[in-house]
Amino acid sequence: MSFISKCLLLLSFFIIVFNGSPVGYILFHERLGSFFGDGLFVVTSLLGVLFASIAEDGNTNGKFYYKVCMYSNLIICFYPIYWQIMSTQLF
Repeated sequence: MSFISKCLLLLSFFIIVFNGSPVGYILFHERLGSFFGDGLFVVTSLLGVLFASIAEDGNTNGKFYYKVCMYSNLIICFYPIYWQIMSTQLF
């Protein structure tokens, strides 16, 4: 695994940690509003998917980490939709 691949994978992991925690969503949603905050949250998650897909170099040893970062960012991408549906159901 090259140095660039490691950096991109690490950056994708940091996006997972930031967006996967509720603090990331709250910061985007409260600072930028409902529309732009949710949009930037989704774009940031998709940027993490992009970084993980660029970092994949075909090495069989690190394929697990690429896929974990890519699929985790894809799942996190759908959090705003989930939270909006749950808030309408609860309230």
